[in-house]
Amino acid sequence: MGRRKKIVEQCERLMDEPEQIRNIAIAAHVDHGKTTLTDNLLAGAGMISDETAGEQLAMDTEEDEQERGITIDAANVSMTHEYEGEDHLINLIDTPGHVDFGGDVTRAMRAVDGALVVVDAVEGAMPQTETVLRQALREGVKPTLFINKVDRLISELQEGPEEMQERLLSVIREVNDLIRGMTEEMDDIDDDWTVSVEGGTVGFGSALYKWGVSFPSMQRTGMDFADIMELERDDKRQELHERTPLSDVVLDMVCEHFPNPIDAQPRRIPRIWRGDA
Repeated sequence: MGRRKKIVEQCERLMDEPEQIRNIAIAAHVDHGKTTLTDNLLAGAGMISDETAGEQLAMDTEEDEQERGITIDAANVSMTHEYEGEDHLINLIDTPGHVDFGGDVTRAMRAVDGALVVVDAVEGAMPQTETVLRQALREGVKPTLFINKVDRLISELQEGPEEMQERLLSVIREVNDLIRGMTEEMDDIDDDWTVSVEGGTVGFGSALYKWGVSFPSMQRTGMDFADIMELERDDKRQELHERTPLSDVVLDMVCEHFPNPIDAQPRRIPRIWRGDA
């Protein structure tokens, strides 16, 4: 059986198992690495070549998107991922990051139950980060955080372990301040939707070089930031990718922390449909 046919059959089977489904969007400020990250997820699912992930930009299907290097139209894809011995169906929407295409982000948030917010480790939370977070929370969509381009802190800014960790914590604080401020305005979100390293709702890594880590993955692999910095500085990025592949870290987080459609319905339906049931 060909790989493509096998993936299609897995997706079709899982469509009848809503508990195993995760409907998600990837959202970010422009150029923070959403589509490069999505390439990694597609490669991890066996849908594109691992060698071209990060360069193919498979979700930028239009010619003008490829030429300009930005996502203009939201694009969707379905993939499968095994987590804790069970297959999951991930329905993913890659959303535009430019403010001019915010309508596509709003429409995407009405179709999903979780939002993976991507933030550049160097730039931190930017205006469109705040916008996409507000769009997600307004639609009752739970956020998680992936801090991208951590390789730049090591190779370009030459930061030490303590400096790097403080910068990453600063990004997390920025995002959580935004989430707290927004959810305080919303009477129907009672849960604490702030993100945390220890809670497993924050990931770090480099979509360009295909590696990622989270607190659960560090516990599982025994790696710490000192190990990551050593491999990155020694230009052993392929080894880093093989030891802690980005796709596994992100999709494990998606399966663990985003609700399935059944659990999300009580919160989502009143926002989508205000008429008679």
